[in-house]
Amino acid sequence: MGVLRKQLQRLLAAPYVIDSVETLRDPHPRAEALAPTVSRVHTYCPWIPDNPVLVVRVQAAAGVGAGTMLLLGKGTRLASLVLAAQAVPSLVAAAQGKGWDAAGRDAAVKDIGLLGALVLTATEPRRRPPKVVYEARYAARDVRRSASRAGKAAGRKARDAKSKLPPVGH
Repeated sequence: MGVLRKQLQRLLAAPYVIDSVETLRDPHPRAEALAPTVSRVHTYCPWIPDNPVLVVRVQAAAGVGAGTMLLLGKGTRLASLVLAAQAVPSLVAAAQGKGWDAAGRDAAVKDIGLLGALVLTATEPRRRPPKVVYEARYAARDVRRSASRAGKAAGRKARDAKSKLPPVGH
């Protein structure tokens, strides 16, 4: 992974970690905003608790964990998917708000942009190794095959030579 890509992933993770830690400290404002959405989701998915504070805390804990994983560069696809999935309920709740002022609209646009960056991070193709690494792997494989064939041929020649020798002890 390139140095620039790794640094950009860290920059992408930072707002999620900070926001999640703040939410863990005081979940009540976000819980009040998500309460109608949580109750509607609970009617369709009864396994999701109807307690919005608990849902917000679980969401924030997942955000801290996934943000930290993305920050460290471990499991970046999984971390990006978790962060993207946790951003969706907040965006839905914000979209169902009555009227947006300029700050609310700007925050929603920022959140949508971050969601897009997370989806890009989660779905980016794996990079191919450099051509030198690719060629070295296949050269090593060819050497192993050649050594194995040479060992087998040497064993056959040794058995043939042994069969041509006179018996020992006469």
